[in-house]
Amino acid sequence: MREIQAGIDYGDFDDEDPLVALQLSASYIISEGKTQQHYDFDNYVLQTMSTKGFAVNTALGCKIYNLFLGDLSDGRSVVNYFIMPKLNVARIVATEDFTSTDYHYPSNSFQQSRSRPAWQCYFGVEMGYEFFLSENNTNSIALTGSFSRLNFNKAFKKMPQDNMHYSSVNNFGFGVSFNFGVKKRKE
Repeated sequence: MREIQAGIDYGDFDDEDPLVALQLSASYIISEGKTQQHYDFDNYVLQTMSTKGFAVNTALGCKIYNLFLGDLSDGRSVVNYFIMPKLNVARIVATEDFTSTDYHYPSNSFQQSRSRPAWQCYFGVEMGYEFFLSENNTNSIALTGSFSRLNFNKAFKKMPQDNMHYSSVNNFGFGVSFNFGVKKRKE
C-alpha cells in the first residue's frame, strides 16, 4: 500500500519541550493491484480478473512526546521522540475488471467492471523522532514507523468473482514528514 497524508497538529509548543499534541489528518491510500488469469488446456486465456483498491482515511491521534524520559534538561531539546495512538475511519473502494473469453463461441465472451465500497473503523499507532529545525519556530521533520489494521478485504470480499487474498490486516510502514509551524515559539 502507498499513502499520502496531510494533517494539523495542535499542542503547546511555546514554553518547554512539547508534551502532548492532538493531530487531525486525512490520507489517501492505494492498494497494489492484482491480476489473475485462468487458462484452458491449450493455454488460451479463459478468464482474467484485475483488482485494485483505494481508501480515503481520516484519523484523530494523540501525539505524546518523550513519554519515558521524564524531565530531560534545563532547556529545549532539538529532537523529540513521540508515540501516537490513532483512531481511524476509512471509506474503502475496491474495483474489479473481469473478462471471460470463449474462443469457440465468441458471442458468449463478456467483460464486467464493478466497484464495491466498505467502511472501516480501526486503530493504529505511529512512533518516531521529530527534529525541530529551530528553537524559534515549530517547523520540524519527522521520521516515523507506523502500524495499522486497515483491511482492504472488507471491500474486495464483496466482489462476485472473488477468489484471491488481497491484503494483510496487519500493516507496517515507514514515512518522512515535514511539519510547517504557523506560530513562533516564545523565547
